[in-house]
Amino acid sequence: MLLHYNWLSSYTVFGNDGEIGKVTDVYFDEEMWIVRYLVVKTGATFLSEKLFVSPASIDKMNHTDEVIRLGISKDDAQKAPDPGDEPVTRKYEKDFSLYYRMNPYWIGSGAWGTANTARDMAQQEVQILESDLEEEETHVHQAKHVTNYELAVQDGSFGKIDDMLLDESSFRIKYFVVDTNKYLPGGKKVLISPQWIEQIEWAAARIRINVTRDQIESAPEYRTELDLTDEREGQLWLHFRK
Repeated sequence: MLLHYNWLSSYTVFGNDGEIGKVTDVYFDEEMWIVRYLVVKTGATFLSEKLFVSPASIDKMNHTDEVIRLGISKDDAQKAPDPGDEPVTRKYEKDFSLYYRMNPYWIGSGAWGTANTARDMAQQEVQILESDLEEEETHVHQAKHVTNYELAVQDGSFGKIDDMLLDESSFRIKYFVVDTNKYLPGGKKVLISPQWIEQIEWAAARIRINVTRDQIESAPEYRTELDLTDEREGQLWLHFRK
């Protein structure tokens, strides 16, 4: 199933012993295009106003009730390393992984360390020692900073990032939803795969891809009420010649 990033803000997060708070954002890594953390705004009984939750801690998601249930307690979440207000560092990620006794997602050839899904990683025995974790640079970014980024194509600009579609099992960003309303009379939304991105210009708030304005204008329209079937995905990739 595909999740809309924009919809996650209506989801409430529960530990195995009660409510923790509401999802306010996510952090993704730009190397694998996978969501690594949910940002949760906590209730009055918590010491911190927000905390991070790894998708590896999710037991199940109820989309009808907009509820995310975790396999950890409220106390577990509250005592986890505090993300603070500064950009996420690799040191924080290291401390977070050690606290939850999880193998670091960035060590290994899989989407989640040596596993393909966050849930599989959570079930693995911890094999990485603290001494094995080097203080390298992290590549995680807050998703809300990327929404509204300009989409730059070969021959100009032709849209802005409006949303993201996430694969529920891996939490990989499968597509960015691009709104062309400002550039195309009547406007429409189209899907762009992260695999097509050539560069993210963070200072300029711009994502650059190797397609043309004509390709965006004539691309299949994305409509939320229609399931993104394998056939529709195939048509999308064929259209962009990818």
